[in-house]
Amino acid sequence: MQRFLISLAAACAVAATIATPSQAGKQQLSVFQDDRLLVLSGDSTRERTLDDLQELGVDTIHSVAFWHKIAPAPTSRRRPSGFDGSDPAAYPAEFWDKYDGLVRGASVRGMDLILSPSAPIPSWASGCPTTRLALRRTCRPNLTQFKRFVAALGTRYSGEYADENQGRGTLPRVTRWSVWNEPNQGGWLTPQYARVKGRVVSVSPVIYRGLVRSALKALQQTGHGSDDILLGETAPLGRRTGSLSTRPTPPTEFLRDLLCLDARGRKLTGSRAQTMDCRGFTRIGVSGVSHHPYTRGGSQPPTAKGLPTEITMSSASRLKAILTAAGRQQRLRSGLPIWYTEYGFQTNPPDELFGVSLEEQARFINQSDFLAYQDRAVRSVAQYELRDEANLASFQTGLRFNDGRPKPAFAAYRLPIWVARSTGGRLRVWGQVRPAADDALEDVEVQNDPDGSGDFSTVETVQTTDAKGFIDVRVPSRGGTWRLRWTPKDGGATVTSRVARVGG
Repeated sequence: MQRFLISLAAACAVAATIATPSQAGKQQLSVFQDDRLLVLSGDSTRERTLDDLQELGVDTIHSVAFWHKIAPAPTSRRRPSGFDGSDPAAYPAEFWDKYDGLVRGASVRGMDLILSPSAPIPSWASGCPTTRLALRRTCRPNLTQFKRFVAALGTRYSGEYADENQGRGTLPRVTRWSVWNEPNQGGWLTPQYARVKGRVVSVSPVIYRGLVRSALKALQQTGHGSDDILLGETAPLGRRTGSLSTRPTPPTEFLRDLLCLDARGRKLTGSRAQTMDCRGFTRIGVSGVSHHPYTRGGSQPPTAKGLPTEITMSSASRLKAILTAAGRQQRLRSGLPIWYTEYGFQTNPPDELFGVSLEEQARFINQSDFLAYQDRAVRSVAQYELRDEANLASFQTGLRFNDGRPKPAFAAYRLPIWVARSTGGRLRVWGQVRPAADDALEDVEVQNDPDGSGDFSTVETVQTTDAKGFIDVRVPSRGGTWRLRWTPKDGGATVTSRVARVGG
């Protein structure tokens, strides 16, 4: 690698230059989800994946606790005789192993974990009359049984529970929870809509409200009342056609009905309030709201706002308006943070139908982080999947291809950069040393290549000053391309960002 020269004047400026991060981004968490690799593919794959994520600088893992993967007799319509779902010891010990391993693996690497108890549900927990197993796995979960399942999770991951096998050690504590996964999508919760007295009415918000209240009670009763407990995990899109039972509910409509609010942010009244079971509504005691701000399945840039009923990263004002109204009407606590817990961009290759280019994926990931950093309501950013799935009809949002080869997005995620025009003819260079330890003081070189020759020189060296390793500096305007260069103070290989232009 060529040696980078700094002029004497620049070197003097370096010593005095310190990044000034936005108040919004100082504590912004990096959330990562890949249940296929972390939960469903065995111990060795999980450990390799966690090592990869640690190298990338991930500080929080998001995992769906699939109810039917832990419950006994999940395909039976009859609950096992004498089964107490609130007791972790009542479940087959080996059914817990996949989650125990994740909880341990995350803890030993200093990562936090968000657990989302969710569907698919055991058949015996469904309140629907259908005999079709596939339909029962999402249909009208029994609230009492769900409360007991969450209580089992809360007890097991209280920091005091001894594992029944795998060494019988005490399992680490989980302190972050998010209730269900995409409850406004028919693949996770049904029915979404139903026809009542000749009218189509929304059903899933009422079901979900019961699930949230049940989970809150269970977590409070098992010593997790002061944990981060999130509501939402909403998908960004909805639809007006298709089966009433499985048709996705637009997130703005879902959240308003969930919180018993009308389109103007007022309390629902009359027959609508009755339909939404709003009588005697008491404030839901969560500590945040989680959302998946994909842009059309990850096929459009992060600046896409979607339809008026949808919520993307660039139309987060719609979500904030609902939360403001919910605080005003005592539906939720005022000022709750927004957590982005699942997000990504589909790539071509391999998805030739919906994917963006590999370079666009890298750029869009960095732009998304920059947009979230500027929003003081946002508590976390997210990346869904480390490695693409083999099935091209599924997610291809990974930072690696299915065979393990890294995409350009791998390096872009590790050391993000975004360059924007600022005031006074200057440029704003933003970035993050994601792998740096919390509160570490790391030096980052801001480099420019004025003519595309590949010969980068250091314009300024800045120091991270906040807990999560952000830099946010203004530099004189120059043409060409930009990158960041970081050598860890505690040793290790030098890391460079992707090459960026102004606005991209």
